[in-house]
Amino acid sequence: MLRQTVMKGNSLSLRQFSTTNIALAGRQTGQRRKADKKFDVEFMPKFDFDDQTTIGHNLFENIRQVREYLRKTEFELPKLNAFAKPFEAPSSDQILRFKSHTYVGEGHPVEKKVVLNVKVSDLKLNETEKHKLLLLSGPRYNVNTEELVMSCERFPHRKQNKKYLLDTLNKLITEAKDTKDTFADIPLDLPKPKQRLEFPKEWIKTPVVESQPEQVIESTTTTIKQDEKTL
Repeated sequence: MLRQTVMKGNSLSLRQFSTTNIALAGRQTGQRRKADKKFDVEFMPKFDFDDQTTIGHNLFENIRQVREYLRKTEFELPKLNAFAKPFEAPSSDQILRFKSHTYVGEGHPVEKKVVLNVKVSDLKLNETEKHKLLLLSGPRYNVNTEELVMSCERFPHRKQNKKYLLDTLNKLITEAKDTKDTFADIPLDLPKPKQRLEFPKEWIKTPVVESQPEQVIESTTTTIKQDEKTL
């Protein structure tokens, strides 16, 4: 409700009047106005069969994409030969192995993940340092391969995760070589390595040569010869 001030001569008077809500402005006639929808079926022009359907356009788009990659294979891939390098086996100093995944043509959350593998024997630690390193590593030590396996995917980029793994490995080695506390009083409880099951040779049966078909053939030949003699 609003109030309007009206002045009559030297006196003032107040008059109240009501206003209409903006949301109800189009409802005075009792019918709600319907907004025009340009893309409704009623407003679509008549199809004169002078264009492809949606499925046809999708098919043409797929063909154009395939041809684009075929052109790249024909003309751009041979240029990569200038950057080819011969394979060199890792030396004895290169003891770290990093593994990552790359999806060609599309992004994937797994691309940022990096896995580090290193042989504990290649770290050149003595028995006391190795004992402490395995205690600090916990389940990241693989008993079957005798490798230390660590992975990281907490950062958005692959290089950041790789750097984090390198820093973590350096910290583990530094702590393992620290002689202030060798953790010698803590026993190392490692799981038993998996044993490869081999089929016992005693269970292998020698193949049995069946001689019955030969005997049947010999008997049939003898009967045929006897019949010929009787004839």
